[in-house]
Amino acid sequence: MGLIRSSTLMLVLLFVVFTLSSAFDMSIVSYDQTHGTKSSWRTDAEVMAMYEEWLVKHGKNYNALGEKENRFEVFKDNLMFIDQHNSENRTYTVGLNRFADLTNEEYRSMYLGTRTGHKKRLSKTSDRYAPRVDDSLPDSVDWRKEGAVAEVKDQGRLW
Repeated sequence: MGLIRSSTLMLVLLFVVFTLSSAFDMSIVSYDQTHGTKSSWRTDAEVMAMYEEWLVKHGKNYNALGEKENRFEVFKDNLMFIDQHNSENRTYTVGLNRFADLTNEEYRSMYLGTRTGHKKRLSKTSDRYAPRVDDSLPDSVDWRKEGAVAEVKDQGRLW
């Protein structure tokens, strides 16, 4: 009786360990270079269907001739980047959003702005408050007498 109970318990324990190890792996096929990325498994029809769904979801509409086809190529490139990134063991994942039809350069120029004028703004000085050569300035100023400081207000009880 004890031997059967012990072997049953061992079998259940072995099953639980196997199940947990399989759950942590999440996939039998890895996403390394030998197997390709997930997007390489997709057919063109699947990618086109994803693109059409994405267009509807994000309300995209292209009026220029050939613009939809050009944006589809950018979408495919971004989808390959997403799949490649997500196939690696990273602490975060990326996905399709409203910017999936923009190249990296287009996104940077449209949403990140330029940084060329940053140094110009910092280097530009103002002479607004600079004292003039012929000004005679007092050694000190009592701002209470000049009306720049208000009276102390009643704040009520502080405790």
